[in-house]
Amino acid sequence: MKKQLLLGSALLAAISAFPQNAKTRIQPAGKLDMGAVLAQKYAAQISEPTHSAAHYGPQAGDDNAVTAEKNAATSISWALLCGSMNTYGMLVNQSRPLQYNAAVNAVSFIHRKSTSYTPFPAANSNAGTIVAEISSNWGQTWDSTCIWSDATNGGRYPQGAIYSPAGNSNIANAYVVGCGPIVANNAFTGDWYASKALGAPGSAAYNTTASATPGAQQFLSFTLPSYPANQGPHGWSRYGFTSTNGGVVRSLALIQDDQTGLSTMRGVSVVKGTFNAGVFAWTTDSIIPPTVVESGGSKVISSEVQMAFNEAGTVGYICVPGALATSQGQNRGYQPIIYKTTNSGSSWSLLPVINFASPSMAIVTDHLVDVDATNAFPVPYLVDYDMTVDANNQLHIGAIFCSAAIANDDSLNYIAQFTTSINPNDKYKWAHLPGNRPYLYDFVGDGTSPWKAAMVDSISSEGPSSANGYPGYSDNPWDNTGTNGAKLSMDPRIQMGRTPDGKFVNVSWTETDSAFIAQSKKWNIQPNIKSRSIAITSSVTTGNYSTFCTVSTNEINVTKPASGDGTQNPKVVNRATLHYMSPTTGTAAVTSVGNCISTAEYNVPFTVTNSNPYAQLTNNTTWYTSAKLNYQFKCTVGINEIQGNNVNESLIYPNPANGSAFVKLTLSKNENVQISVMNIVGQVVKSTSANGSVGENNIQFDLSGLNSGVYMVNVKAGNNSSTKKIVVE
Repeated sequence: MKKQLLLGSALLAAISAFPQNAKTRIQPAGKLDMGAVLAQKYAAQISEPTHSAAHYGPQAGDDNAVTAEKNAATSISWALLCGSMNTYGMLVNQSRPLQYNAAVNAVSFIHRKSTSYTPFPAANSNAGTIVAEISSNWGQTWDSTCIWSDATNGGRYPQGAIYSPAGNSNIANAYVVGCGPIVANNAFTGDWYASKALGAPGSAAYNTTASATPGAQQFLSFTLPSYPANQGPHGWSRYGFTSTNGGVVRSLALIQDDQTGLSTMRGVSVVKGTFNAGVFAWTTDSIIPPTVVESGGSKVISSEVQMAFNEAGTVGYICVPGALATSQGQNRGYQPIIYKTTNSGSSWSLLPVINFASPSMAIVTDHLVDVDATNAFPVPYLVDYDMTVDANNQLHIGAIFCSAAIANDDSLNYIAQFTTSINPNDKYKWAHLPGNRPYLYDFVGDGTSPWKAAMVDSISSEGPSSANGYPGYSDNPWDNTGTNGAKLSMDPRIQMGRTPDGKFVNVSWTETDSAFIAQSKKWNIQPNIKSRSIAITSSVTTGNYSTFCTVSTNEINVTKPASGDGTQNPKVVNRATLHYMSPTTGTAAVTSVGNCISTAEYNVPFTVTNSNPYAQLTNNTTWYTSAKLNYQFKCTVGINEIQGNNVNESLIYPNPANGSAFVKLTLSKNENVQISVMNIVGQVVKSTSANGSVGENNIQFDLSGLNSGVYMVNVKAGNNSSTKKIVVE
């Protein structure tokens, strides 16, 4: 954005824009059935339209190796990577086709072939061929190699990564592995699993023929009369692909009553690939969450699942959005259901939920509306998320929540809608007012103590609907060639990753600056990728979020870099659709002040897939950057921000504010705290004093009657003082 957030410290605190009395909260203007919206979002993939070679000819961006401009230090540059048959392979946020392997220092991107890919030049000839792009120099050059080719069983929705045997650092001894659903005769019939030996860059191993080694290409059907030992029925193996140092690769698939669709979810299948004599043996484990069951027999559970492991492959987590049968009150809605393993997947345990009834979660619930007239409490509804595992084996869930609208078990998929003065004929998931707009949170936990949360950023836009007749559909710039006129989703697409040592967590999303949109509408129709970093500063699991995590003070625009930060490519500026970020980034180069992190700089691989004009079925182009991003941190752990031994930290929230705000500070002894608000010429316009006590203090101060603008807030505790900016709306 970020006109709303000028202080990094504000990102670490709750925003209390609404009084606790529910009657004063913003009132919704309607309800939206998210079940119907999601069904339409994925409608095209269930029955993918037939391609026409006459209508969709080759475009620039085939699967041959391309050369990218070399990144200068701390800079961003985007270059052409490849093309793909259509957009659907990049449709799913939780897929992982883009990955960096630190052991062999190589990036991989798995995708469907382009219309011009040889030896299949015709647009509809073997359209299910899957290709891996490999770079050993951060995207300066690429080699491509075919990993799946079957004239009957076409690969779809690919994901994958590089597998490196334990202790290996030579890409010539590594393999590329991928998987995804299969289409045969215009129906989904199973899943494909493929692997292929790599070689030195530029060698003959990179070719247009899939491996002929027996077992290198495996088709696992939905309808086998019986399954091999340690393997069971599953579908849509396109989520959370991981390749870890533990010697295995993993994918997350769905377990359903009807595997050909997405409407009969029962649970997930952890699909594990174990390297054996040059190929991978695939086994499965089933996880069936005990969820609420609607009166019609359907489980309250979502197909947008995710999985993440630590680098060693020993500790992993699975998230299945839904409502546990045991959940009550504010926790009875579409929220993260988390499973954890500490033994490389031999067993999984259900973790305690994020307790949104806890006062510590007011940072989320204070920005939501009540579910209905008879339930005077908000129920968070998980809209978008991703996750990763840090150096302390704790799970980070980057998530956006809106307000659930109905508490009835048969209607938990309904969310609140709001009208705005900007374009009152449309309805949004948020009112887009201070205190009620999309907020991106980071939740941290490992099951040993209550979950912690902090706000990472606010977001200025939301995705227009892909479904005909739903809000924002007419503003969505994609064509309507999907099933029943469906367009493509333009949601924030949260992506999370970590440095190889797990000491920095990276998060990205897309948003649109509505100031440049007709009528200043809040739809994400000119998306750019934004990114922040989170430093993992301690393994302590008690206390609040800032005890062990610090969010970077700067937000980086990855597709529209500021002057001096890189080169803007018009192919991706305001066109950052269908983006992915690698779940593993480069190693961080860190500068410190005393024992406090000052900056962290590391490479982060990103892709953006689009076409011009936006067309779902045409050969779409993927653009790539190994952006070297420099994140800045303000010390809140290990060094006093207000000089002196008494005051450990001082944060101001919300920022911007309206009417009042809070100072959050931790004191080692009882002390009088004086808060002075000054205008730009240094005149004190508001002042407040309070008796601070040992520990954490949250002191409210008055801003009523002040004109909109920038003010300075001086906080004095004893002999210590600090001055910060605040924006009054």
